[in-house]
Amino acid sequence: MRSLLILNTIDNIAVALADLESGSIIEQDGLQIEVLNQIPRGHKIATKPISKNEGVIKYGERMGHATSDIKVGEHVHTHNVLGDRLSAEQVK
Repeated sequence: MRSLLILNTIDNIAVALADLESGSIIEQDGLQIEVLNQIPRGHKIATKPISKNEGVIKYGERMGHATSDIKVGEHVHTHNVLGDRLSAEQVK
């Protein structure tokens, strides 16, 4: 059974297809990822290291940027990502 939905080969995140437990190991699509936090179904997990201010890539497109360094296997959500749309709206 697949645990992650990887939408584009250049993405640095994937979508959890089921609840992911901290400490579990996912081996899929040539990746081996240790889950660092509990991640709910539908939320995102980092598949590559993402540095602070680096773009978060989903569907092959930048959706926002990291507000802190994000490790492989870490939960990617509003606590460590600011969406580009939100950023643009705050500038107005």
